[in-house]
Amino acid sequence: MLKRAISARYAGALFALAKETGKLETVERDFARAVETLDGNADVDAFMAHPAIGVVDKLQVAESLFSGKVDAAVYDFVCLLIEKKREQYLRMILEDFGALLMEHRGKQKATVFTPYELSPETKSSIIAGLEKSAGKKIDLEQVVDKTLIGGIKVQIGDMVYDGSVRSGLERMREALGAARL
Repeated sequence: MLKRAISARYAGALFALAKETGKLETVERDFARAVETLDGNADVDAFMAHPAIGVVDKLQVAESLFSGKVDAAVYDFVCLLIEKKREQYLRMILEDFGALLMEHRGKQKATVFTPYELSPETKSSIIAGLEKSAGKKIDLEQVVDKTLIGGIKVQIGDMVYDGSVRSGLERMREALGAARL
C-alpha cells in the first residue's frame, strides 16, 4: 500500500511536469524506454538493486545510459529516483504514469479474460458496451485464460465483472449448499 502511494506521488509529479512543458508524448516514450533499459536488463537491474553500490556509481550508469538519449526531464527524473533511493519503484511509477495519461486522454484500460481468442467483431461489441457503461474510450487487452470453461471476465481498474461459467457454477453451488432440503 505504501509502495503504491509513493509510486503515485512520483508519477503525479512527472505527469504534471510533462503536461506543464507540453511534452506528454515525449516523456511517455522516453520514460518507458528508460524503465525498460533499467528494469528489463538483468545485469543493469541487479546493479541498480544492489544495496552495496552507491548512489554516485548508479548515477554514473544512468548518465552513460540516458544523458542526451532521452528527454532532459526524464533523465533528471531517473536521477532523482536514484538519489532518493526509489529506483525500485520505476515499473510501478511507469504504470501509474500510464494510468494518468489514459485518464487525461479520456480513456480507460480494460482487460477481458476469455477461454479462447475473440473475433474482431466480438471485441468491437465488448468495447462498445464497455465504453457505453464507463462513459470513456476503452483500451481493451485480451488475455486467453484456458482455465475458464466459458464466458468472460472483465477487469476495469479495481473492479472485476465475472460472467464466466466457472463463477456461475460456483454461485450455484453456494446457493444449493445454503438451501434447505
